[in-house]
Amino acid sequence: MSAQSQNPDSIYTQHVKQLLNQIYPQDNGYGSVFEDASNYYSISLPLEAHIDELNTQLERLDGRDDKEVLAEQLKKQISNSKNKLEEERLSRLERLDAVASKIVELCEGDNWQETQELSAKLLGTIMLLTRGPEGKFARVHQRFKPLYKAVLTLRIVDRLLNHDAIAHNYLSKYRESLSRFRKNKYWKQKWFNELGKPLITASLLQDIGLQSPAALSLLKGEDGKQDEFRLLDETQRKALLKLNYHFTLKYLIDGLGVPHYVGNSREEKERVTQTLNETNDFLIKLVKDAFLSKTGLGEILKIPQIYVSIVLSTKPDYCRSSLPKGYMLIEQLAKKGGLNKQLAQEFIDMVGYFPQGFGINFIPINDNGTEKEQYECAIVTGLNPKDPSAPVCKVVTRNRKYITTGGIEVITKERNLYFQAARKKLMRMGKDRLGEIMGQLSNNFTADSVDDLIPSFWEPYDFFSFKKHQNLWVKK
Repeated sequence: MSAQSQNPDSIYTQHVKQLLNQIYPQDNGYGSVFEDASNYYSISLPLEAHIDELNTQLERLDGRDDKEVLAEQLKKQISNSKNKLEEERLSRLERLDAVASKIVELCEGDNWQETQELSAKLLGTIMLLTRGPEGKFARVHQRFKPLYKAVLTLRIVDRLLNHDAIAHNYLSKYRESLSRFRKNKYWKQKWFNELGKPLITASLLQDIGLQSPAALSLLKGEDGKQDEFRLLDETQRKALLKLNYHFTLKYLIDGLGVPHYVGNSREEKERVTQTLNETNDFLIKLVKDAFLSKTGLGEILKIPQIYVSIVLSTKPDYCRSSLPKGYMLIEQLAKKGGLNKQLAQEFIDMVGYFPQGFGINFIPINDNGTEKEQYECAIVTGLNPKDPSAPVCKVVTRNRKYITTGGIEVITKERNLYFQAARKKLMRMGKDRLGEIMGQLSNNFTADSVDDLIPSFWEPYDFFSFKKHQNLWVKK
């Protein structure tokens, strides 16, 4: 067995895959955030109903000779069931806490710049683990969406704090949390406990109600054989939205709730409990408003959600060429008043037009700054481009051969083959020359591809599947 097959991924990529499985694995049985929710809906909710029934039985014992014996038995059953529910609730919170810590570990650095780089690396790795509209891509995208959305939410809130663009009472208290990027340990911990965790939890569980049996029955049909990613009619969509809202809030309020204070100080307990309650209230309001759009708070979840619905779409017509249009939907909604214009612009400035991990074909330049009559491949690796149409990329080919030593380059619109004007420049090459280039870059190239010799983008999944190609963010 080759070394490649034994260790197909870099250590970092392995960590990302493990995290994705801790959130929403392909198979159940290993313990995960989404499996916890499924178990709550299928096991804990019926147990809650059973406790209610036992309480009803307890109330009906008056007048019976064996009242005391039966009452004792019922009280014991109720107590045991309640203890079981509470143990499971705390276990779910503990798992969420571990997942939130892991997310922050992977996407937060010691300063603002390092945090942007690490966040771009995590987003890019998630995208590069997808292979485009092939096979059961919708299921893969569905699993990857929550983590992708969580990272975007953390970063957009940081931008809002940085630009003092927040009017919300709770968020306004955390303007100082950016001092964690200046080695302020107090604010680093405070930010994680009181802002980072609720933002991550809200992002991961925003649509967790879709895991309830009622929602799954609507999506998959009574026999479970329907395609859950099919286009629903309006009546079904409205019914699903109601189920999602109801069961999402049910899980957040009852299935998770507020963590317990651990300690002996009465004064500290009061202070910590108050903070925990305020944090939980913020979480609930955030998710509620993402559904209802009444206060504007929910837009810090809603905008990443809209973006991810394009970038990691589960629709049958998904295609990679539409990914750079993710920003356009947000832009259009903002223009029509459907989204806060400033928040929408902050988000577009952060992600640019091209998602992390997107494959760019571009015209290289020589030492004199003259454009060459060829094209090379690059991968989008940087957030916050100075010009949203000019992504920060890692160059991965030289003379049409894959390399691991390519530099970081800002690829302007004039040289990016995604744009038609740039593609037209290469038409003067001649088809034989272009055919030669394509033959070197693609194993699947045939003579029938001659009319698509200058593709607007490339698919980097196969490139990234090799361990040696996964260190795109390593600084040379």
